[in-house]
Amino acid sequence: MTWWRGTALVAERSLLETVRSRAYRLITAVLLLASAAAVLVPHLVLDRPTSYTLATVGAAPAPLRVALSAAATRQGFSVEYVARGSAADVRTAVRDGAATAGLADGTLFTGTGVDQTFSAVVAQAVVSVETTARLRAAGLTPAQIASVAAVRPPLQVTVGRTDSGERAAVGYGVGIALYLAITFAGGAIASAVAVEKSTRVSEVLLAVLRPSQVLVGTVSAVGAATLAQVLVLAVPLAVAVRLGYVGLPPVASGDLALALVWFALGFAVYAFLFAAAAALVDKVTEASAAVAPVTTVLVIVYLLSIIVVTGQPSSGWSVAISLFPLSAPLAMPVRWSSGEVPGWELVAAMALTAATAVLLVGVGAAVYRRALVITGHRVRWHELTGRRAHRPPVHPA
Repeated sequence: MTWWRGTALVAERSLLETVRSRAYRLITAVLLLASAAAVLVPHLVLDRPTSYTLATVGAAPAPLRVALSAAATRQGFSVEYVARGSAADVRTAVRDGAATAGLADGTLFTGTGVDQTFSAVVAQAVVSVETTARLRAAGLTPAQIASVAAVRPPLQVTVGRTDSGERAAVGYGVGIALYLAITFAGGAIASAVAVEKSTRVSEVLLAVLRPSQVLVGTVSAVGAATLAQVLVLAVPLAVAVRLGYVGLPPVASGDLALALVWFALGFAVYAFLFAAAAALVDKVTEASAAVAPVTTVLVIVYLLSIIVVTGQPSSGWSVAISLFPLSAPLAMPVRWSSGEVPGWELVAAMALTAATAVLLVGVGAAVYRRALVITGHRVRWHELTGRRAHRPPVHPA
């Protein structure tokens, strides 16, 4: 039996057990509903036409209505007009919330705690109408007035940190999601390894397979199941962002897609550490304590990624954290969303993380080979490294 064939058999067995469990199906259903809600709720509930109300003394002048109508068409909102008898009544309408803004005797009234966008539009419209009237009084022709009105402000170009705060928020959210996904997947692997050892299934598997085959097969099964859940949550959201259904910049969809790659790399690094640590236990109840050192490292890496990288993405510490293999899966996605990461750093971080994962396969297999066949007590590290460490039994062909 080839190495890949044996690994595939172990992965198939573990994957079927995982997918058939009620807990996995329930979690997947919840993630699917959450993904649908994240896409549909803002689009159906929040994506409604914005309407403003302008209070004036008597009917609003026709030129002002024309100017506000043109602005409303460009910016996608509607305007309603209410007439009041005096400036005091206009002021009262704005104060009581009956109007978004009020215009009376050259004074613009605005409410507190409300969107000031419409007030700025009204002020600009008033200035435009008054400017047009004065130009006509000065003897300019309609064509000349139109030429003056056609003057536009200079093109605004953002330099430096070109990415919006919304994209930075996506990077922050991706960091949290990756931390939770790797933590939960690591717990699932630790539990699966502990169950196999306590039920002596591992001894049966090692009779015909190499430790690396059992290790990679188990890790691959849990990884595939967890990746499927991540895809259920991330793919619809990335598509919605790309199509503009969610109020995030389209570039954030690329960040979400890149997060899937980082999940695979981060899972590959930490999964083998979780599996090796879980192989040291004798009972399933000891699994949490056994993987505590790995979990502690993961927590420290997560805190560094959020605190250091989010605060100063271009600092030397941020660069180091985003390149170090154990922290790169959590730090680089957060730093990448800042828009300040050269492409070569991204490639280098991925290559280093992938190489570390391959190296840990050998380390985890060595621990597996020694620890899985030691039963009756929790394995100590000196039993793995000492000369009298237990050896796996030799099974007849």
